[in-house]
Amino acid sequence: MGLLAMLAFGCTTSVGADEFDVKAPAPTTNWKRDVLSTSLDVDLATNHASAVISVDASTRTGASFQIGDLAIESVRGPQGPLQYRVANGQLDVGLQAQKPAEIRVEYGFTRHKKLEGVLASGTSFTWPYFCGNVFPCKTEPADGLAFSLDVHGAPAGTNVVFAPSIPADSPSYMLAWAVGDYTKVELGTTSAGRKVSVHYLPGEKATALKGTLHLVSVFDWLEQTYGEYLFGKDVGSVSAKWGAGAFGGMEHHPLWHVSSDSMGDAETHAHEAAHGWFGDGVRLECWEDLTLSEGTVSYLAARALEATAGASAGAAIWKGYEQELDNVIATEDRRALPDTCNEIDVLTDLWNSVPYMKGAFFFRALEAKVGKPALDAAIGKFYRDHKGKAARMQDLLDTLDTATGFDSKPLADGWLRSLGRPDR
Repeated sequence: MGLLAMLAFGCTTSVGADEFDVKAPAPTTNWKRDVLSTSLDVDLATNHASAVISVDASTRTGASFQIGDLAIESVRGPQGPLQYRVANGQLDVGLQAQKPAEIRVEYGFTRHKKLEGVLASGTSFTWPYFCGNVFPCKTEPADGLAFSLDVHGAPAGTNVVFAPSIPADSPSYMLAWAVGDYTKVELGTTSAGRKVSVHYLPGEKATALKGTLHLVSVFDWLEQTYGEYLFGKDVGSVSAKWGAGAFGGMEHHPLWHVSSDSMGDAETHAHEAAHGWFGDGVRLECWEDLTLSEGTVSYLAARALEATAGASAGAAIWKGYEQELDNVIATEDRRALPDTCNEIDVLTDLWNSVPYMKGAFFFRALEAKVGKPALDAAIGKFYRDHKGKAARMQDLLDTLDTATGFDSKPLADGWLRSLGRPDR
């Protein structure tokens, strides 16, 4: 993924002083104010949207949001217009301290050629920190909020696939929608009553059904093994056209996206499903904790498919992982677990196959020491203790040690904090 420089707005927007909510102060920068929920209404026909944002009380006035290249038109509270300031991709709003508040932001958005907001097709893509090109947000992965969403105005002959409500705290990059000529197939229902589906594009039926053959049982196994899923009753994979060369998926639960080129790959569907537990269900405290998301779910995808599709399916996945691990070590090796917090650019400094594969092989090495039942129990305990919250990879390592009685530090140092691979 490439980075796109955000457009800087150097002006301050205001309205007549007699039109302000007289109780609202001047705009101030306040990144500490917690966002509780965001309700979006998106019109693709006009590239216009409104966001109703609920924020918690704060010890300081104001609230701040990243807005990328959004064109802010107005900011209002329940009592009328609010003073606000737009500069350098940032929106500061004047709000009282000490009590919750709600603001409504009207704005225009821009279509993007790269995976950095709303694409030319109308489909959205915001990971890791491009949510500001879609709605006012905070891009730190630890930030969690609930969502509601309505998207309309798609071109004739297409429809929009999205979750109208995401009730649990979610990372800002989780919200998404997809635009295309979709056909929905209901695959089945899990023992917890989750309805699992796949949405595919023209010509993809056979490939989509092949890739999702075990998706219902995989999702059921994940929930029964690790704990209750947080993000609703209707879940499933959605084909996304991201452009030539794009592959893999994106954890937009409860309707996660899978690249059209990867729709036939069962591991990709299982991987994205597992993000409902790690990456989304347990958020990252810091970008440096990417292994907590990607390494964990790479292991869980292999475990889930082995448990539901059989030992040969699991063996095939680990064979592919082995090749991917050796390739990335040979070409662009790095340490999977940096010891800083939000001091890196996750795209340029960490994001490649290393956190995925070294993380997966760390868990496999630990599995060989403590056994699958003990490791599953430890992972499940961590999930249940931290679901809906943010955590660090070290928090998971500590839980693994306590729950299994095994000191995982030598394995973690070898697999996650070193170059190369410790088994060779």
